Amino acid sequence: MTQAGAHGPVDGDTCHPISAERYVRLTTRTVDGRPKHTPVWVVEVGAGQVAFTTGSQSWKVRRIGNDPSVVLQASDADGGVLQGSTPVPGTATVVHGPEFRAVRRAVRRKYRWEDVKISLQEVPARLRGRGPLSDCAVVVDLET
Repeated sequence: MTQAGAHGPVDGDTCHPISAERYVRLTTRTVDGRPKHTPVWVVEVGAGQVAFTTGSQSWKVRRIGNDPSVVLQASDADGGVLQGSTPVPGTATVVHGPEFRAVRRAVRRKYRWEDVKISLQEVPARLRGRGPLSDCAVVVDLET
């Protein structure tokens, strides 16, 4: 992440419009090149960077490990592209530790009540010893 960290852009930097969206469709590619779409919550983490949290064993993380090229596009909660929105290509990197925690805090700030609902859904998994559903973050460097 840039020096802005998970607190937004540094003075003088401008936010990318995709970071203001409530829902964003992430497109990754399978090993054989087929596109896979998933809705995600994104937060701005620096100039030209957005990020989201996810599980390190998720298919999207596995696909990013094979091909870090991704496309983001404004969507509805189900991942349906919003009419008139523009695809934004980028390069994804999976992060853990302090970078993950910074993204997690930013997600909690932006998505307050939705995040509470998701956190409550994690309780049964934690009781079964599975740990949190989100244990890493994906930082996307947006192409300009």
